[in-house]
Amino acid sequence: MKRPEIDSNNHVLTVEIPPEIYTKLLEIVKSTGKTESELVIQGLQQVLDKFDRFDLKKDDQARFVDLEISLEKKLKQYVENLISDRLNDHFASTEFAERSRKSHLAADRASEEKIKNNMPIPTIRPLQIGDRVMILEPDSAYYMAKLLVVRTSLIRATVATETGEMTFLKRDLRFVESTQ
Repeated sequence: MKRPEIDSNNHVLTVEIPPEIYTKLLEIVKSTGKTESELVIQGLQQVLDKFDRFDLKKDDQARFVDLEISLEKKLKQYVENLISDRLNDHFASTEFAERSRKSHLAADRASEEKIKNNMPIPTIRPLQIGDRVMILEPDSAYYMAKLLVVRTSLIRATVATETGEMTFLKRDLRFVESTQ
């Protein structure tokens, strides 16, 4: 078999195709007005373009795999360096920290005993029905009159006012006194 000249502008190719494909080709020829050769060349071009894109995707995938491996190695090296630096700092400061910890513990115990002896322990309790509160005015640092709490929930409290009951966020209330 003699190989055709690649340098020539056009090449002749004989292809045997099944009758059903040829009838479809003739239908498209009639509807588009192109010749059989033009349609076959167009189809071959599309097939060749798909193969080119497929090969590029393989190259891209290989490149991405190589990139991922190199990034993984760099990240692993970075983490190892970070850990070794932290361990070195920890071992260097362990001796100093142990001495300072002992002195701080003694000082903390002494200060805790002073606080216990001098200060009363405040009691914190949730807002209850019957407590008197002051309400923070909107856009102001001042509080309104003392009002009685009639209902409470997790984040809101309802107070009795001259015009009726109003609900406020507990953060906007200031505890004044308890009726109990």
